[in-house]
Amino acid sequence: TTNARLVREQRRAQSKESLMAIIDSTTISEEQKQSAVETLVNLTTIAEKENAAELLLEAKGFADPIVNISENEVDVVINAISVTDRQIAQIEDIVTRKTGFEVKDITITAAIQED
Repeated sequence: TTNARLVREQRRAQSKESLMAIIDSTTISEEQKQSAVETLVNLTTIAEKENAAELLLEAKGFADPIVNISENEVDVVINAISVTDRQIAQIEDIVTRKTGFEVKDITITAAIQED
């Protein structure tokens, strides 16, 4: 899990670096800069939602959860051999509240994760 989160953060940092280069460029149009700003804001919003969901899942007793938001869905990996129907309902409730996605757009996977 630490590795998965680290890889996610490294990719996000690279994306932010590229976007900042566009924003700071003197040769790029204002329209392109505005698009880069919007993308940067979106990346930040996604990261905040992922972190909020992970923190609440941890607070509810799920060890090392990973929440990844893409354009149309949320993937949740729970560090466990399996999850019960009750736990699935609890995960879905947390993730829908923290991300704004609907239950139908959430995929939950139970997997023992190794760092």
